Amino acid sequence: MRPVIGITNTTRAGFIDNYTKAVAEAGGAPLILPILQDSDALNSVLDRLDGIIFTGGADIDPNRYNEQPIYGLGQVTPARDAHDFALLTRCLEHHAFPVLGICRGIQLMNVQAGGSCYQALEKQKPDGIMHSLIDQYPLEYPSHNVLLERDSRLHAIYGKERLAVNSFHHQSLKDLGAGLSVTARAEDGVVEAVERDGERFVVGVQWHPEMMAPRDADALKLFRAFIAECGSG
Repeated sequence: MRPVIGITNTTRAGFIDNYTKAVAEAGGAPLILPILQDSDALNSVLDRLDGIIFTGGADIDPNRYNEQPIYGLGQVTPARDAHDFALLTRCLEHHAFPVLGICRGIQLMNVQAGGSCYQALEKQKPDGIMHSLIDQYPLEYPSHNVLLERDSRLHAIYGKERLAVNSFHHQSLKDLGAGLSVTARAEDGVVEAVERDGERFVVGVQWHPEMMAPRDADALKLFRAFIAECGSG
């Protein structure tokens, strides 16, 4: 039987299909979770999940990490923030299944753990490479490399130290949250992946492997490893 994988919904139309297709291709049964004013309504659903993916989307409200908005901040969605933070906290504190965060998802993990974000890389780290390439590169096409830490779960999954990834974010992790370790960086030092300390599969990546999966075998490796963990519980 396929592991049932919850996928948080995104306010960006059409993007959710990439996640469901990648999960199905990797051997999982995708289940889209609606954004609700009262996320407790999903408690019965969480009890039936084997894993969960926190997807990409709008910027996280910087008030969540005790900063005021600066020029360059993108659209925030307070209703989704409230839903996602409550849902992630419940998943981490009351469930043991694997958790995967993608783009906004890695930032959500970090802020939930007490960390913070660069609100606008183009202004706060102007000497770095361009990370927001939504209008410059095809969604499925890699634009730069990330360097994987040798002893990380991601290094074991990919079997290499350098991985080509796509890049469609203008924010990234700044102060690291408690209990998280950085396991990949771009060559300009921007954090590209974190893993939660301990044996549980709790991984966040800044790139979008679900977009690359149809044409890139490496991209699907992350989903296959995640689904395998979800099926082992």
